[in-house]
Amino acid sequence: MVLPRSEKDRIAASKSSSCSQSMIMQGIEHHKILERVRETSGRNRTSILEKKDIENIIAAYGLSVNQSHHSDDSTSVRLIAQDMKDAGELLYFKDQGELDPQNTEIPSEEFVLAFMKEGQQLMFSEQLKNTEKLQVCMDSTHCISQYTGFQLTTLMTITDLHQGFPVAFLISSTVNTEIVKVFLDKIKDRMGVVQAQVFMSDDDPLFRNAWYATMGGDITVKYLNCSWHTDRAFRKSISSSPI
Repeated sequence: MVLPRSEKDRIAASKSSSCSQSMIMQGIEHHKILERVRETSGRNRTSILEKKDIENIIAAYGLSVNQSHHSDDSTSVRLIAQDMKDAGELLYFKDQGELDPQNTEIPSEEFVLAFMKEGQQLMFSEQLKNTEKLQVCMDSTHCISQYTGFQLTTLMTITDLHQGFPVAFLISSTVNTEIVKVFLDKIKDRMGVVQAQVFMSDDDPLFRNAWYATMGGDITVKYLNCSWHTDRAFRKSISSSPI
């Protein structure tokens, strides 16, 4: 079914549209556009609008949308965190300069943003139905954008196709045991105790210690180092050994 041109104009708020209810050009989040349109559309093609339709509209109208919520980065991040909270995707947020009275082990100067998108939660829920084969992996990367001083930590599960699938993200100014424990605690609050059979990370014990402190218990977990870090440590050891 083809989406009517009038609805495309309303959603895009293009220059050719006389409709005053701009959506995409106002920078409204796509999931909120879907909610608004579905609530007011009745029984027609628009009632089954999907994210792909919005992407097609952006391409068809040649729209260039600034996804920044605010010109001030700190304010923009707060607005993004609020959007995530409204969508039920926020796990934890602490801005720099704030002290969380419930997690005083995290210094006020630290920035912490943890979230789990809807699709990630659905996939994770499916994986948790078969804990006998559940394998998880945690790793951090830095220099993920033009903003220096932040690291991205990813929690992944291994799917039935033996591929890693990210189920939660943590963006933080520091990666340490205290921050990762808060991240995992919030995941446990959302999903319950994750009884993984295998836990893989790098050769730093930080992640496994945080995992054991939050998810450890009666179940025996096999802790593995990922092959890349193992190979790097092996090569470093060889190069530093006298011949």
